[in-house]
Amino acid sequence: MSSMVERIINVYNWWNGVNKIKASLKEKNPDAIKFGVISAAAINFTSFFDPVQTHQGVEIVAIAARSRAKAEAQVAKYKLTAAKIYDSYEDILQDPNVEAVYIPLPNGLHHQWAIKALKAGKHVLIEKPIGSNAAEAKEIQDCAKENGKLALEAYHWRLHPAAHRVKEIIESGKYGHVTATSSKMVVPPGALGADDIRFNYALGGGASMDLCYVVSASLYWASAPNDVKGATFEVLEAKPQVNKLDKRIDEGMDASFVIRNADSTRPPVMCTTSCKLVLPKFLGFIPQLWDLTPTTVVELEQAKIEFTAYVGPYIGHKIIITEKSGKKTTETLYKDGPLWGKRGESWWTTYRYQLEAFADRVRAAKNQEPYNGPWVDMDESVKLMEIIDGIYKKAGMPVRGTE
Repeated sequence: MSSMVERIINVYNWWNGVNKIKASLKEKNPDAIKFGVISAAAINFTSFFDPVQTHQGVEIVAIAARSRAKAEAQVAKYKLTAAKIYDSYEDILQDPNVEAVYIPLPNGLHHQWAIKALKAGKHVLIEKPIGSNAAEAKEIQDCAKENGKLALEAYHWRLHPAAHRVKEIIESGKYGHVTATSSKMVVPPGALGADDIRFNYALGGGASMDLCYVVSASLYWASAPNDVKGATFEVLEAKPQVNKLDKRIDEGMDASFVIRNADSTRPPVMCTTSCKLVLPKFLGFIPQLWDLTPTTVVELEQAKIEFTAYVGPYIGHKIIITEKSGKKTTETLYKDGPLWGKRGESWWTTYRYQLEAFADRVRAAKNQEPYNGPWVDMDESVKLMEIIDGIYKKAGMPVRGTE
């Protein structure tokens, strides 16, 4: 699937003239944040290398992989001229030149290496989900605090202006309170092989783990700003589509849960989610291609908001507001916005916005300055994993990392 996304990004960059922009940014800033990359994962280009190439304040200085040949191949292919190749992840953590690490390892290894990196004095940008379960997420949160370092779970969509605009509409009060949400995401047919790590329990596999964007959206829309920690939830139903080779793996999951905020003036929010690693077939043989666009819907007392392509809104999205009166309006937003202000470029991907936020906050921490920009707080990451754990328990399946 990562190779498919990389091809899309390459076309996207060509269409928007991003390659010319990259070529014009020949030098990194003297105070650029120096990153090490733990793993030569297939996702590296899309999620990290590509945004770094247009950010003068970030530089990749080290990369390690189980296979040195894979690390060498990525360094050569993506022209990572400043990157030193290490034979072990530990070597990166011991490099005093590395200030932060990006961790794109399989889900089941996120916790282990995030903890090691934090204890080594590095900031961490960790691919989602942040750990195998809520207990691991909480350990990362506590470790970051104890060591005075930053930990950010890579929910890149949450840093895009379009997501902030939807949240702004919700919180404006114009349409009343949120009463329900629904979110869906499926993987395109042919994107995953039967031996893909997403089907490996020991590595934190499962649809609810890999496609956790659906739970992320539900929690973001339903919870009160700056008080996600105070929210409680109850999983009402969880129906898994079980993998034939390993009954612990959910190829798909349809779930419903209620989120209640500490603020009692906000009504309970009914959330439904649907995520599938294997695209269902209509009548048993027709792939349901009409389900491919990730979509999240927010029901308010006086309107409905539909946010299409919310996981990757930079490719193209719509924010459709349908009022109870029948009036319908449509918006899009690719730059600036309620949290970024006058900042960003229309061609920035969600990963580029994510890198911008991470670099800004690391720099603020180095200068002992406050940071008031967009962020995904660790309280949100912990709560999200608690909900995922609850979904697995309701489905009668083991929580990841417990067997």
